[in-house]
Amino acid sequence: MFYRYKIPIMWLCRIIGILPRPILRWLYRLIQPIPGVLPVLLRYALIKNLCPKVGDNVYVGNDVTIHFFDRLSIGNNVSIHTQCYLDANGSIHIGSDVSIAHASSLVAFDHSWGDPSTPIRKNPLVPAPITIESDVWIGAGVRILAGASLPSRTVVAAGAVVSRTLAAPPGSLLGGVPARVLRELAPAGEELGDSAAA
Repeated sequence: MFYRYKIPIMWLCRIIGILPRPILRWLYRLIQPIPGVLPVLLRYALIKNLCPKVGDNVYVGNDVTIHFFDRLSIGNNVSIHTQCYLDANGSIHIGSDVSIAHASSLVAFDHSWGDPSTPIRKNPLVPAPITIESDVWIGAGVRILAGASLPSRTVVAAGAVVSRTLAAPPGSLLGGVPARVLRELAPAGEELGDSAAA
């Protein structure tokens, strides 16, 4: 859809970009819960102007919460589905060809608890970046925590919790709490052949 209308979308982004950033953030919150094609287009135009880098053909579903737009970068051909939560306090980089299924969370900060004289909720936050390389599929309800990094051609199974301690090679299937490497992904085409033969 986006490629067919690339030029009008580009003009819409430029027109919306005239507005001040506080108005852009307010508009995003206003249309955040609304489904449909027009709100998807408007959300794209808004994040294109709020984030330092947003590629082409980026889909942001309804009820996607984003904090710290200025620390979020997104590549081309990315989909972020309904009810996802992105807090880019410590920065979030999402490469190209990434799909993030519904109800997933990316939280780029940790809570500290080093000062016992202060309640934990009032201890300072510790920001840490999240990096998602290109060609990654994140299943439904995944939690990606501060400092985590996902290499290219990775699949994260639904419900997994990915922390900074995970060291996964490219081409891995990850799953579990905490997430671990379950197996290597088969080369393109082999998995389809195996399942058809079974």
